[in-house]
Amino acid sequence: MLPTIEQAEELLKEAEQCNPGPWGNHSRTAAHCAERIAFYCADMDENKAYVLGLLHDIGRKFGTRHLGHVSEGYSYMMSLGYDEVARICMTHSFSDGTTKDYVGQ
Repeated sequence: MLPTIEQAEELLKEAEQCNPGPWGNHSRTAAHCAERIAFYCADMDENKAYVLGLLHDIGRKFGTRHLGHVSEGYSYMMSLGYDEVARICMTHSFSDGTTKDYVGQ
């Protein structure tokens, strides 16, 4: 499940109130970049790309621990029923596409 663009923007705004910082504008930039990339890819949904880009760092709502935002974002999005966003929160910081080095596998 995915929030609407309006819901995602509200979630980000609320999160920024809890933990102000440059990460909010970084998330907006990521959202716009993801949306533009999706525009040029026939099999990608621009709105979905925007929402996922906007919320990829939502775990920063709870603080700025280096990789803490990854698990915090995952847990937060799962608690709201946004499993697709949760997966992006968990995986966006792992350039090799796995989390094995970080979760003890």
